[in-house]
Amino acid sequence: MLCIGHARFNALPFLAEAVYLNQTSSLALSHFQQATLSYGHARYVEAIQHYLAGLKLGAAQHHYIYADLAKAYEMVGQWDKALACLDIALRLCPDSPTALRRKARVLDEKACYATLLCLGDFCKSPSQEFLERLQESSTTPAKQVINSEFFNLTCYSEMPPQTVWNIYRLIHQTRSELGVILGCYPITPVPISIVNTNGTAGSQSSLPRWASGCYDGSIHLAYCAVGEPVLNILYALLRHEWVHLLVHYLARGYCPMWLNEGLAQIIARPMFQSERLELAHAIEKQSLLSFDALSDPFSQLPARSRKLAYIQSAAIAEYLIQQFGFPKIRELLHELSDGTRAEDAIEHVFNQTLAEIPLAGTF
Repeated sequence: MLCIGHARFNALPFLAEAVYLNQTSSLALSHFQQATLSYGHARYVEAIQHYLAGLKLGAAQHHYIYADLAKAYEMVGQWDKALACLDIALRLCPDSPTALRRKARVLDEKACYATLLCLGDFCKSPSQEFLERLQESSTTPAKQVINSEFFNLTCYSEMPPQTVWNIYRLIHQTRSELGVILGCYPITPVPISIVNTNGTAGSQSSLPRWASGCYDGSIHLAYCAVGEPVLNILYALLRHEWVHLLVHYLARGYCPMWLNEGLAQIIARPMFQSERLELAHAIEKQSLLSFDALSDPFSQLPARSRKLAYIQSAAIAEYLIQQFGFPKIRELLHELSDGTRAEDAIEHVFNQTLAEIPLAGTF
């Protein structure tokens, strides 16, 4: 399971200050308070709308507003709007550590996702054969279905044919690329569903509130946007869940969670610099999670530990890939498939004990 954002969004400190100074209208404050609640419930589009409505009514002098609006834009992949808001925040308060930290993170994320796809390759119009096979329902909500030899795609949000075509091509690309990496191609068509939560309270999704993708025999993806999905982000989500699919085939359900999530994370996209800094901070504090803690579902970990679990697992998987290469990773997954203990499989394949692999700590 992949999450776009893990950090909690605490109540904004400027609210009490603004009330005390009587510098912001009560209606504007109401919008900002609602924006905080919307963000906390992963309704990012709704949060953006409230921030913008509040700014029209006042409080434009508060850099906190723009820094937090930027974070909501970040969560829907609107990097340039996020950066514009952070530039305003930094003009109002040039030494704001929050705005400086968020700007560095957004720049890093934007650059990272830009490396995943050449968007110019996705301007080609849908083929006539594709358009003839695309099934569109008139139900509410709208549904579009396209089946292929390798997967069955259902989009539960209204999209133009060009967007469905681009997603269709992304899935083919993912199947091909990850099939080469892990040496595995599903033998039956993979069910894939995609829904735009649109950041509204009435949005329906089978995923947990904080999730944007999961694999449970089918691949489910959810994105939050006013309109079109951000293809780079959708591609990373798809790659993450497709890795889970292949690991399930190769290890037959015996893969420890740290390896399963670690491979999915690091194959889906490179680690962000902010994630590497968080990992370094955990190492410095000696608060890394143990392999035992990382072997069970991350949903069973305390909420404060889940983000570190994903980051730490990605770093461990990155180390194994760099040290031993994907052929050995495939060999490890096959070794696990008969129920061999992870400790024994790792020692047999890598000639290292589990304890000798870096980045595991004590819980």
